[in-house]
Amino acid sequence: MNRNDVILTLREAARAHKQWVTDALALIQGVPLEKEKVPVNSTECSFGKWYYGEGQNLRDLQGFKEIEDSHDKLHRIYMEIFAIIFGEVQGPSFFNRLFGLSHKIAAANREAAMEKFHLLEQQSDAILKQLLFLEKIIVALGDKQLEKYGLKME
Repeated sequence: MNRNDVILTLREAARAHKQWVTDALALIQGVPLEKEKVPVNSTECSFGKWYYGEGQNLRDLQGFKEIEDSHDKLHRIYMEIFAIIFGEVQGPSFFNRLFGLSHKIAAANREAAMEKFHLLEQQSDAILKQLLFLEKIIVALGDKQLEKYGLKME
């Protein structure tokens, strides 16, 4: 893995989190959900797989640990929105209700989901700032520092 790979991964994570915010709002507005939009555990999304895999080489960098906490919280809030809209997030019947089905949301549930959505937006903004901060640190690393973290030059 080289510096550019890490930077691209961080930028893709930022793009994905922006998309999650858009998807959450669409869901609240009653847009049917596609299977790939299901909010997975924070260790199962593409960024989480990198973070808990190759990304662990960077765990000693300033700001790396903070991203984990923010990322976990983002996934929890997203799942809370799902629970408000679709009921308890458990078992196969939950997933059967999700895919390809339009779901009418009660006004009270929509309001509660929008409150959570605002928290999701705030959390996403925090993650975007943290990802940008980490990217700046990685860009500033010298050759010897890159090697220390298991990274190569471009």
